[in-house]
Amino acid sequence: MPELKDSKLSDLSDLEAKDNASIAVADQSLVPEYERFLHLENTLSGEKKRKLVRKLDLRLLPVLSFLYLMCSLDKSNAGNAKLFGFLEDIGMTGTQFNLGLMYFFFTYGLFEPVSNIMLRRVGPKIWFPLIVTLWGLITTLTSQVSSYGGFVAIRLMLGITEAGLYPGAYFILSMWYTPKEIGTRMAIFYGANTTAGAFGGVIAYGVGSLDGHMGWRAWRWLFLIEGCITIFAGLCCIFCLPAFPHQYEEKKNSKWLSPEELEYALLRVKYANGPISSTYQFRWSDVAAAAKDRKTYIMMMLFWWGGSVPTYSLSYTLPTMVANLGYSAVKAQALTTPPYIFATFVCVTMGYISDRKQNRYLCLMSAYVLGLIGIIILWITVHFPHLPGVSYFAIFLAAAGYSAQAPIVGAWTSSNILNPSKRAAAIGLLMLFGSVGGGSIGSNIYITSEAPTYPLGFGFSVGATVLGAMIPATIHWYLMRRENKRRDALDIIETEGKYTADDLAEMGEDSPLFRFVL
Repeated sequence: MPELKDSKLSDLSDLEAKDNASIAVADQSLVPEYERFLHLENTLSGEKKRKLVRKLDLRLLPVLSFLYLMCSLDKSNAGNAKLFGFLEDIGMTGTQFNLGLMYFFFTYGLFEPVSNIMLRRVGPKIWFPLIVTLWGLITTLTSQVSSYGGFVAIRLMLGITEAGLYPGAYFILSMWYTPKEIGTRMAIFYGANTTAGAFGGVIAYGVGSLDGHMGWRAWRWLFLIEGCITIFAGLCCIFCLPAFPHQYEEKKNSKWLSPEELEYALLRVKYANGPISSTYQFRWSDVAAAAKDRKTYIMMMLFWWGGSVPTYSLSYTLPTMVANLGYSAVKAQALTTPPYIFATFVCVTMGYISDRKQNRYLCLMSAYVLGLIGIIILWITVHFPHLPGVSYFAIFLAAAGYSAQAPIVGAWTSSNILNPSKRAAAIGLLMLFGSVGGGSIGSNIYITSEAPTYPLGFGFSVGATVLGAMIPATIHWYLMRRENKRRDALDIIETEGKYTADDLAEMGEDSPLFRFVL
C-alpha cells in the first residue's frame, strides 16, 4: 500500500504556508480551534503523523475496498452467469438481457445522491450496514429468478441498495484524508473494482465445477455464494466501519485512535486549506449549491463518458470478448483475471502520482490516453483472428486506462469542494447522471449480433472518451487555472478589508484565498 512520506521539513513548510494564509485575514483573530490545529500539527509531526495515517489506512481502506469488491461482483456477475447458460434457462434473448442490465442503472443512479445525503446525515456506522446487508440479500434471491420479469425486478432493487456504496465511500475518504493524500486512497479503494474483475473470473471458474450439483446450474450457485458473502460483510460493518470524525463526542476516546489523534484527524482535514473552514453542519442550501455548481456537471461529464461508458461496457463484455478469441467459456473466465490485476496496479500507481505531483489533470489525461490506445488496438486486431495475443494485450491497456481515471476524477472533485454537505451532494449528483447515462449506454453498445468486431461498441467508446471526457477535462483545467491566476493578482490588503472570516468561510472554494487543485 503506497504511503505518503512526510518529513520535518515538509511539516515546517506546511505550517509556514498556513501561517502565510492566516496573514490574509490578519484583521481577524485566529479562532481557538485553528490555533489548536496548529499546535497539533506541530505536536503530531513526522513519525507520529505517519502513524496516524497508517491507522486510518488500516481501518478504512480494507473495509471499504472489500465492500466495493463485493459490490462490483454482485453488480457485474450477470456477465459471468451468461456464459453458464443463464439466458437459456430463463428463456431470455440477448436483447432482453442487455435491457435488464440497463434498467439497473436507472435506480442505481437516481438513488446515489439520495443515499449520499442520508450518509451525510446519519453516518456510515448506520447507513452502510443497512444497504450492504440488503443488497447481499437481493443477490442471493437472484439465484431464484425464473423469468425475464423477475430478472428486471431484481436488478431494479439491486440498483437501489447498491447506489450508496461507491459515492458514499468517496465521501467517507474525503472526511478523513487531506487533498494531498486522498488520490492514493481513492485509487486503492477503486482498485477493488478492478480486482473484482479478477476475482469474478476466478470465482466463476471455480463455481463452474458446481454446475449440476444438487440440481442447480452454475449460475445459481454463483449468485447464492456471492450474496451470502455480502450479507456477512454487511453485518461486520457494524463493528468494523468507523463513524465520521466529527460524530465522535467531545473527549470521547475511540477504540482505535487516542483523543488527541481523533481531534487532529478532524482538524487536519477541516483546515487543510488554511484558517478558513466551511461549516460541518448539514444544510439543504449546500445541497442546492452543489446542483448549481458548474464543477458538478463538468465532473459528471468525465465520470459519464470517460468512465462509466467504457468501464461498464468492458466489464459486461470482457468474458464474451475473451471467449471470442477462441477460448472455452470456463477458460475465458480465468483469462479475464490478469488484465484486471494489471489494471489494479496501474490504478493505484496513477493515484499515488497524482497525489505526489498534485496535478490531477495530467494524470487523468494519461489514463484516458492509455485506455484509448487499448481500445483502438483491440478494435483493429479483432478483425484478424490469427492475432489473439495482440488483442489480449490490448485488453490489458484498455482495462488499466479506464480504471485509473476513476479515482482521479473523485479526488479532483473532493479537493475542489470544501463544504462537506456540498461535497457529498456533488459526488452523488455527478454519479447520478454518470451511472444512469453511462451504465445504460455502456451495457448496450457491444451488441451480441455484432460480435466479434463490435463496430458500434468500439467506435462509441473512442468517441465518448475524446469528445465527452478529454475535451471537458481540458476546459475544466483551463477555467480553474485562469481563476487561480486572477486570485493571485488580487490585492491581499484590499481582500482582507472586504471580507470577514465568516464571509470567507461561507464562500468555500469561491473564497479569494482558495486555490483550485489543477
